Amino acid sequence: MKAAVWVLLGTMLGRCRLEGEAQQSMQCGIENGPSAELEERHSLTPSDLDNISARIVETEGTSQLNITWTISADASIRTLRATKICISTFSHPICIRCDYLKTFESQSKFADQKWQFYYVGFPVEENTIYYIYGYNLPPANPYEDPPSKLVTVTSPDCEDDILKYSKTCIEKGSLWDPNITICKMDSEIEVNFTASPLSSIYTILICESEDECSDLTHKTASNIKLTPYFPRCENDCQRHSEYQIKCTEKPSIGAIKTHSLGVYVCILAAVFVKVCVIAAVLYVKKTHGTVRMCPLFHSSVQQTPAKILVIYPPDVCIHHTVLAFAEFLREHCQSDVVIDVWQKRRIAEIGPVQWLTTQKELADKVIFLTPSHLGPACDSGCKRSIEGHGENSECMFTLAYNLFCSDWKIQSSLHKYMVVSFSDAHSNESLPSALTICPKYFLMKDFDSFLRELYLSQSSSCSKGSRSKGLLSHLKSKFQI
Repeated sequence: MKAAVWVLLGTMLGRCRLEGEAQQSMQCGIENGPSAELEERHSLTPSDLDNISARIVETEGTSQLNITWTISADASIRTLRATKICISTFSHPICIRCDYLKTFESQSKFADQKWQFYYVGFPVEENTIYYIYGYNLPPANPYEDPPSKLVTVTSPDCEDDILKYSKTCIEKGSLWDPNITICKMDSEIEVNFTASPLSSIYTILICESEDECSDLTHKTASNIKLTPYFPRCENDCQRHSEYQIKCTEKPSIGAIKTHSLGVYVCILAAVFVKVCVIAAVLYVKKTHGTVRMCPLFHSSVQQTPAKILVIYPPDVCIHHTVLAFAEFLREHCQSDVVIDVWQKRRIAEIGPVQWLTTQKELADKVIFLTPSHLGPACDSGCKRSIEGHGENSECMFTLAYNLFCSDWKIQSSLHKYMVVSFSDAHSNESLPSALTICPKYFLMKDFDSFLRELYLSQSSSCSKGSRSKGLLSHLKSKFQI
């Protein structure tokens, strides 16, 4: 286990609780040194743990160990004060101590069920063996057999259905699908794949067999190996070799000449039409003076609306700000807007980490809304909505910030992100530090610049200059500004 993981453990808060509803509680904390009870002699000590087990769970993008232990049901339970759980790989163990806040008054909870507790808080790395042992306090006296229970857990690799959604595995490319296609031509091979925002360097090996590979293309190659360079795994990242063959048919020389001739004819025809239109415009202008010209042509191709993911902090007014802003983008900018409150069911099905990762890959723009004070337009009903929704939105805002921040280190990825504020009274000091590198717009002040930025990602009526003042007035009325 890497040392950095243990440092993280020392700063994070684990969750510990009793299974069931019986009246007992405990408090857990880190205790890596010897327990104070070892320096004393005890006339009575508790029995060994009845059982201890562990499994891997995913919690807010982090894979952790869920450790469960059961107390032996006998009279010695009255002397039980605490339980100590230690975990180690091949380094020094890390231990937690869980103190029971009340004396046990019965040997079992109810219906002869034994007392059972669990703790979640140890981060898990892939392909690692964990040795977990626990014992009760006060411990056995010197020269007595120290009772303890041991369990071993081996974590899988990043292809596991739980670990692949953890932050560590995502940064190693566990959710990346390169979608490799190749096009074999007469003297070369064209390789296409979907790049990941976490890697800017790739190695492509063209292979004649599984054992013979080189970095030179060859017309008889039958195997392709694509290796990314993710910061977490560097030169040891997983190779991808699955691909689809496209455009394998070689066009004939006659077909190439015919195609080239057709292209030239189309270009000449387009130039001729353009000259005729200009001549007609000049003639009309000379004959009738300056007239207002209307567009002669309209695009017959339906533009694909830009997909915009909106992320907002918990203190933004959900009704008067977030929903109003989303409706404006959807109705007046013809954008496909995605916010978490509109996809609660989908988030519940696949989890927030996978949902955010998928939406980021699909989005043309990701907009972070800045924190703001509650204005007079946010009435008491709206404030109750903020209080009820605050925990979920804070979790989603924090997850998005942590998942997306690696993109902001890559200059070519910054165009996808922007920060929008509804008031220029809030400076960059209210933003998380990493967000300050993204383009920021005070919506009511930089409205035209904001529309132009959206126009770069779609051909939208939202950016037609003559309409911007009317749209701004409409937006102010929506936000009740």
